[in-house]
Amino acid sequence: MLIINGTAELMKATDHLNKGDRYEFNMFSLNMPLEDQLTQIEDYLVTRGWDNIEVTNNGIIDDPNVIEHQVLQSAYAKAKNEGFAVTINNQALV
Repeated sequence: MLIINGTAELMKATDHLNKGDRYEFNMFSLNMPLEDQLTQIEDYLVTRGWDNIEVTNNGIIDDPNVIEHQVLQSAYAKAKNEGFAVTINNQALV
């Protein structure tokens, strides 16, 4: 499973996040390599209200047992079933 870390700008306000602010994200993709997934990753995020996406890091997770955070474990499981999943850090970057 591919894991992608980066930042993106929120293009529409939500109850918890501010439009125009930049947030960190973690994303899981069932398909690899990253270079082959960039268009699909962008489409996935843009349809969910994110733009100006910057990928800062990526890697491969071979064993989901190394994921310790419950939110990331849930995202991993979702990506395994649906192909993609993203988590957003709910604190804007300053």
